[in-house]
Amino acid sequence: MKKKVLFCDYPQAMDESYAWQREEILRAYPDADVRVVSYASPQQLRAELAKADALVTAFLPLTREVLTAAPRLRIVSVHATGYGNVNVDAARDLGIAVTHVADYCTEEVAEHTMALMLALARHLKAYDHHVNEGFSWQFESEKGLHRLCGRHLMLFGWGRISRRVAQFAQAFGMEVGVVSHHLTDDAARTAGVRSVTKEEAFAEGDILSNHMAEARENYHFFRREAFDAMKRTPIFLNVGRGSAVDEAALVEALDAGKIAGAGLDVLQTENPDLAHSPLIGRPNVILTPHAAFYSEESHQELAARAVQNILDFFAGKPVKNLAAKKETAVEGGAA
Repeated sequence: MKKKVLFCDYPQAMDESYAWQREEILRAYPDADVRVVSYASPQQLRAELAKADALVTAFLPLTREVLTAAPRLRIVSVHATGYGNVNVDAARDLGIAVTHVADYCTEEVAEHTMALMLALARHLKAYDHHVNEGFSWQFESEKGLHRLCGRHLMLFGWGRISRRVAQFAQAFGMEVGVVSHHLTDDAARTAGVRSVTKEEAFAEGDILSNHMAEARENYHFFRREAFDAMKRTPIFLNVGRGSAVDEAALVEALDAGKIAGAGLDVLQTENPDLAHSPLIGRPNVILTPHAAFYSEESHQELAARAVQNILDFFAGKPVKNLAAKKETAVEGGAA
């Protein structure tokens, strides 16, 4: 049976042409039907999925209703590290494999975290404004700068990215604490970090950086009570998931001076209304458009591995980073 592969996502998340991805699929399956479609509406998505054996997407919400309306769909290859946009339980029930691409951008995200940290600690955005807009060449135009050496960085989550950030921070002479159930005493000693509770992190942190995975228990983890518990007026960074932060509470904390600044690579939605966002225009807030993962190298690796997951699945080979599978789904070579 002819394979039908659909590339579909929000327009701003789509690549320019998908030409080489199409070539890779056609090299393996010359008669494959490969469609590249920008998302326009739920109705359009369901209509496209009704004809697809495989879907490549990063952000589209794949609910049980959407997946149920895709009788041919065999595999969803998530073009990202996370897969919180997919109802994995529904996919498993329906015999649809779900795979993602893990560990392709550890260096980029860790470097981006440090870039945000350094920019906020050194007030670079404010200085740039003074120089370029006010033509002011005065170092004393900004107050409250502190050296990073000796300061306390609190990491939330202990995956590969957090571990790399810890190494970078230690090179700056920072003390690193970690909030994670996955950090063992032996691992903490080996990494030279301290295991702390969230209460200790809020009270003792000079800089707090979120790297937690998307999960129900992490939804609005950083809410009003968390910001109220922050004692040292810290810098707050989020390069994890936007759902971890209650943005209204974050704005309140910024307005009240409970945190010194914020560096955010993710917001609550992938399509934020920036024109009306209360986070825009602040000298102590740096926003980047979910770009921490991005480099020429990581972008190529991500795309290649997302396609390879589909090709391996169709060929009946083991598929890496399966988030959902079912006996009827893992036999990818079957019609």
